[in-house]
Amino acid sequence: MSEYQICKRCVMDTIGDPNITFDKEGYCNYCTDGLIRLNSMNFPTDMSKVETLFQKIKDDCKDDPYDCLVGVSGGLDSSYIIYLGHKFGLRMLGIHIDDGLDTELAKKNIQQLCEKAHLELVNVQPDPEQYRDLTLSFFKAGVPNLAIPQDNLILAALTDTVKKYHLRYLLHGSNASMEGILQSGNTYTAADDVHIRAIQKQFSGKPIDKLRLLTTFENSILRHFRRDVIRVTPLNLMDYRFDVAVKELHDFCGYEYYGAKHHESVLTRFMQCWYLPEKFEADKRKSHLSSLIISGQMTREEALDKLAQPKYPSEEMKEADFNTLAAFLGIPRKEFDLLIAQPAHSHDEYPKSFVSNKLVPALLNIRTKLHRKNRS
Repeated sequence: MSEYQICKRCVMDTIGDPNITFDKEGYCNYCTDGLIRLNSMNFPTDMSKVETLFQKIKDDCKDDPYDCLVGVSGGLDSSYIIYLGHKFGLRMLGIHIDDGLDTELAKKNIQQLCEKAHLELVNVQPDPEQYRDLTLSFFKAGVPNLAIPQDNLILAALTDTVKKYHLRYLLHGSNASMEGILQSGNTYTAADDVHIRAIQKQFSGKPIDKLRLLTTFENSILRHFRRDVIRVTPLNLMDYRFDVAVKELHDFCGYEYYGAKHHESVLTRFMQCWYLPEKFEADKRKSHLSSLIISGQMTREEALDKLAQPKYPSEEMKEADFNTLAAFLGIPRKEFDLLIAQPAHSHDEYPKSFVSNKLVPALLNIRTKLHRKNRS
């Protein structure tokens, strides 16, 4: 067993992470790479770049029914994207996957945000029985990313809605300010339908034909190599700050923050607070807090204090989440406890698509090398 080490600049450490490395000063590869990305962005002190982007979108789509599509989860980043779009006059179409696992606070935040921003919302509800059975199969598989079925449905809904309404722009809330560090490992892409179907076949065998799953080809080939849909990340064009975003959203529509990232869903909150740290030694709070450290929004000491606090905000919330998930999966609470206590497994233990797992990464690597050669 290797000796424990924690980064001297952020709070990433060696627990559950075989991919972390340190330089001679004790700084890890995550925050070193994250700072390089942040420093290359040169955020303006005003909203000029965001305004320029949104004006281009409006000009390009002036004859279309909508300017853009935006995913609506109730999370802070996507909610702030909607707020910005409304502020600058974008005609947005929102899409939300209602899988039955939104927290009550998320439901309230989404409703108030959409009403205030005059956002037309497409609410997609997957077939409850097949979705429940597929999610249960992932629990039985014991893999880290239990949210793959949920995320795949989101990707499929975005893809279909873009086609249906002939949309040219997709607004995305990903950003370097709060997501500049993401621990590698302990996950797998949600866009591999081969992987999803293999797990379902092994642990259930029941059909999932009523679920619209995004195929490996659609994501790996069309998404990476087609250019008819432009994915934009406005939060990377501004000095995006956590405290400012929470305040402005609260003032705008009464938005209430969940206390931590990905706590808007019972499933992802369970994964963040118990499943990943207990089963895989992967405490995602380290990534989230380290991102705030390198973007200058939190000190390392403040982050360490937060890590010392219980992962679940309260024991009552933990019990409520466990009971909710057991009921959702259609099994008794005792059976649920036994299920999540089973040994952990890797996504590598189950079939994956050659296209998404091997071919496309190789093609993208070639394209990146050619791009660098042409620039030199």
